[in-house]
Amino acid sequence: MSRVGERRLLVIASQCAELNQLSFLPSAAQDMAASLLDPAVGGCVPAVGDGLLVDPTITEVDDAVTAAFERASADEATLIIALVGHGDYVSDDFYYLVRDTALPPSSRTAFLLAQRIRELLGLYSSVDGLVLLLDTCHAGIAAEQAAARWVHIVGQAGRRFEVLTASDDRVAANGCFSRQLARVLRSGHDRLGERLRCPDMKTVLAGLCPAQTAVHLAFDGRRQIAAGDEGLWLAVNNSPMWIDSVAAGNPASAAIERLARRFTPSPALAEVVGKLLMGTGYLAVVGPQRSELVAALARPAVAPETIPPKMLHGLLMLAATDTAEGIAAELARQLDKNVPGFAAAHASLRKSMDDNAWQAADAFERHVSGPLRSVSEAIRIAVDGVDGLPQPLRTRVLAHLESLLPSVQLVISCETAPPDAVAVASGPPLPDGVFGADGPGVEARSTGPEVEDPVWAVLAAAGGAIPIGVLVAASSLLGGLSTIPDVHDELVAHREKVDRGDPGTAAELVTYLPEATFSDRAAHDAIARVLASLAPIDQRDSGGPEQVYADQTEPAHLWRAGRQLEALASLWARGSVIPAEQCATWLEWSERVAFAEGARSEPAIIARARYATALGKLGNRTEALALFQKLLPIALAELAPGHEEIFSIRNNIGYLLFELERYEESRDVLEPLVADATAALSTRHPETLHARHMRAVLTGKLGNGDESARLSLEMLPDAEETLGSRHEVTTNARLNFVFWTRRQEAPPPLFFEQVRLLHQRVEELKYDDPWALDILFVLADGEADKLASLYERSVAVRGENHPETVKIGRALGR
Repeated sequence: MSRVGERRLLVIASQCAELNQLSFLPSAAQDMAASLLDPAVGGCVPAVGDGLLVDPTITEVDDAVTAAFERASADEATLIIALVGHGDYVSDDFYYLVRDTALPPSSRTAFLLAQRIRELLGLYSSVDGLVLLLDTCHAGIAAEQAAARWVHIVGQAGRRFEVLTASDDRVAANGCFSRQLARVLRSGHDRLGERLRCPDMKTVLAGLCPAQTAVHLAFDGRRQIAAGDEGLWLAVNNSPMWIDSVAAGNPASAAIERLARRFTPSPALAEVVGKLLMGTGYLAVVGPQRSELVAALARPAVAPETIPPKMLHGLLMLAATDTAEGIAAELARQLDKNVPGFAAAHASLRKSMDDNAWQAADAFERHVSGPLRSVSEAIRIAVDGVDGLPQPLRTRVLAHLESLLPSVQLVISCETAPPDAVAVASGPPLPDGVFGADGPGVEARSTGPEVEDPVWAVLAAAGGAIPIGVLVAASSLLGGLSTIPDVHDELVAHREKVDRGDPGTAAELVTYLPEATFSDRAAHDAIARVLASLAPIDQRDSGGPEQVYADQTEPAHLWRAGRQLEALASLWARGSVIPAEQCATWLEWSERVAFAEGARSEPAIIARARYATALGKLGNRTEALALFQKLLPIALAELAPGHEEIFSIRNNIGYLLFELERYEESRDVLEPLVADATAALSTRHPETLHARHMRAVLTGKLGNGDESARLSLEMLPDAEETLGSRHEVTTNARLNFVFWTRRQEAPPPLFFEQVRLLHQRVEELKYDDPWALDILFVLADGEADKLASLYERSVAVRGENHPETVKIGRALGR
């Protein structure tokens, strides 16, 4: 069974009985194994036993290495093998010497490394990349020559692998490579990025172990490459400088690293930094290198003499699939981490706002603007990618960001500077072909993949960063590559075409860098089908990368696949819980759908109705009512008789009239609606149940409590069967029955069962769920001790001045 992102480790440390004893064994190997197996460092799990084999025989070595390959292949996992001890060359063949090796070594008494690894890679082809770490002392061949020979031999297997080695003569052997590698993996490195990789360690170890020659070579399955595979990393970077940077934990960290590597310090960088330090409030970086310059601000190590530590408090690298809510939440996450006092202000904002203000507040107000009003710190925020956002969202985001001025200093990269911003030219375009995936001076591949290939068709259709699991599954549906290792092979072979966030992990996200020139309908359909399986709507709370991606993109994929009604259903199901965001989203979609399908089409009617619903939730009930009333005759004329959307619109009209305290008019809508919906849809249809519940509540509001309770009790079995016992309508019907029945001198036994079920529902809800507090207020029934407990809970959740808290206090006589 595949375990996406799993990394398996085998470390072998061995003396050789016929050679001098190595004083650093087995401690150096134990340190290396401990670092790589630490979940907070290397994140590996053992490939064999506990992951460490000490002083084995040749048979035990071969058995262990074979078992490691077999397990990694079965799991489609990355395999890391480290060999520490003695090595020797005979006729250009490298042997790893073990306890019972007889000299001169042969394949019967020593481990013939390259040839055996080649055999095992060919036999166990589902290994998701191999890393060889070799700390061996030997003589007679230069380290570069040795590593090149290994690549030549192992490369014949046609799989991805990397070799990091350091060798010395036997007299100078001291295990420096293993000891320093373990130390750096644990401590991290100030000048490196999110993950420590073999090419990074070559440079670091060359300085730490001058008596040894460090060599790194990588093979992508087809050819030798300089930069290696981003997914074959050794450890996460635990350097405090990295952790404290705005790039750490940033969803765009892969793009930040790629752009920062491309950047060469320039006068423009010094100008931007200088203006920020001098207090310029609003800067616009324009020109071909604008994204690279902004990324460099997040990585002071790029130009430490120019960029001070912690230059920025927030950095957004925006993509076309981003949402306003997602952008606000990510900026808030960074400010929570980097700005003293912001997290506390963010957490307490809800209690400081009344219901109307909170209901009207959009995501940016709730997560960013509101908390910032309570923070006095100087704050610098940089934003890249504004130009790539869809027009309505671009306008909203730019307006939100500019509203933060002058409380923050703002840097935006864009094609044209906004009128109020100070423009800084980033510099001339980068020379063609000079910057490939391997960094400055390495020629990029001149030929790229065909976008018609399923993997690349899915990436081109993805619209942004797509989870690796979704990419593989969608490719498979289209008849393309169908395993994680095979897709990784393809991505590494064309690495200049993609960014890989969290590479080699279960959370890996892949972004197609070239501008997609077409959208393949079949690819969109495949992605949508995969999301229905991997990210079902009833599992949204999991918060996994597939669910996040589905929330952002599933409606668009369904729409582009020609599944318009499913797209609108997905957009509603996956919509924001923030009314202002829901309203903005449905306004945009309703206009787009009307333009694409016609204003009187079924999709346009549904989209307009959802916009009206969102308006009502935002508190604009009069406007929402007018919109529904205008829409109803269009729906009656254009939709088939009995179409449930007609009954949904009528339900909303009845509900909004009730909320506007136009009770008689509401009754005139709801009474015939119940009869019509029952006849056309059935007594148990959700729209019928909504109408029956509103009729029951309205009946109580008009003064007939007993009839209201009877109507609620009558509908409860149907609601439980159709909607479930936890549904809002079911619970509210139960609550309405209890509210009116408790007034009776001798309530029937059924009353107490319904009370028990309501208490059970409260237990199922979160402590801070306002709905739980509303249920408890009814159940308290004026009892002082229950109200006192509820008052304290409401203060903790809503705040002392919240209207509902005040209402509970009044019931207590406060």
